Amino acid sequence: MGVFQYEARNRAGEFFAGTVEAHDEREAAGLIRRRGLWVASLCRQHGEVTAERGTRWRQQLAGAVAKTPPAKLRVLFLRQMAAMMQAGMPVHQALQALAKSDADRAYQSLLQQLLAGILAGRPLHEMMAMHPAVFPVSLCGLVRAGEESGSLTQIFAQLADFEEHRYEAREALKSALLYPVILLSVALVALVLMAVFVLPAFAVMLQDLQAELPWTTRLLLALMDFVRDNWAGLLGGAALTALAAVSLVRDARSRTVLDGWLLRLPVLGSLQRSSAWRILLELFAVMLKNGIPLTTALAMAADVPANRHIACEMKALRAQVESGQPFAASLRQLTSCPRLLVELLMAGEVTGTLDAMMEKAAAFAAADARHRSARVEALAEPVMIFVVGGMIFFFVLSIVLPLLTTMDALV
Repeated sequence: MGVFQYEARNRAGEFFAGTVEAHDEREAAGLIRRRGLWVASLCRQHGEVTAERGTRWRQQLAGAVAKTPPAKLRVLFLRQMAAMMQAGMPVHQALQALAKSDADRAYQSLLQQLLAGILAGRPLHEMMAMHPAVFPVSLCGLVRAGEESGSLTQIFAQLADFEEHRYEAREALKSALLYPVILLSVALVALVLMAVFVLPAFAVMLQDLQAELPWTTRLLLALMDFVRDNWAGLLGGAALTALAAVSLVRDARSRTVLDGWLLRLPVLGSLQRSSAWRILLELFAVMLKNGIPLTTALAMAADVPANRHIACEMKALRAQVESGQPFAASLRQLTSCPRLLVELLMAGEVTGTLDAMMEKAAAFAAADARHRSARVEALAEPVMIFVVGGMIFFFVLSIVLPLLTTMDALV
């Protein structure tokens, strides 16, 4: 069995290039002709050259894809493929049409790699699995199920909707947290600049006045002296703390514990739970509608949650369902799933409409996530203004109050 590189055209004159595996050139040409193509050139590839070219191509593609957010590439690909396949185009023609568009280099490289594999006779899910940064394992499994069941067009349409909702949920959460983080960062920078450039000049003047300083001023002066005398140790401690934090985040066990604590936060924890279960329930609904068993759907969705605590609970849920426990009853034992969603799914399991009830529960979770996100945005501004205003008031009071006291003493 060898690998043959070919160039061919179809009846419309469109150009095709790729590779095909066959025992000899005659068999390779026959395989190409069965695809409705006329062979223009055909030559055998040596294994080492083929491997080297494939490795180089994958490295170039990985470098190009890394420059574009994978979530955007995934949403764009699924939506375009869904539209073209609903119009009646086969997979290879849809990829050819997309590869000729004026997209950015990363997206074109991804499409060309997928097209080359399809023309070489490899299934689409296998080519997508070669790019795990863009296409997760669960998505590739759904595409495989669609190819095997003949419902790939419906799978692409539903996956496009699912990934768009998932992308919107992530962006909404980022938007809700962006303003407080920026405001706090600006306030901290302003306070540091005042402490470095303003406070030392006032400290010399206040010491010359020999007046009794309030506790706020003494605290600021003590902190300034401590930072000036121990700046090297503070920098080293900050670096070690950052390294320790990175190590904890990368460690699976500590990351699971940390994500569990995040879910217990008063406002943000509920927002994370609603957003995560919205994504999971939408994915379950897509898979169940396309005939995928619930246990298989749970296995495919094991790596979907970004929160590691929820991912661990999904594994426990899968084990209980595989052992014969009812889905809703097993779901009730999870700490991350909102109780109202459990009640909705229990009603769907009893009536035999679990897939439809999952869609309704996902819609409810989406609405709950939107409302909680709006509350976070509404509360973030006044809370941060109060915190930043209090910090600035404390800083200014520490400087102005001793001056006023000294002026009253002089008068």
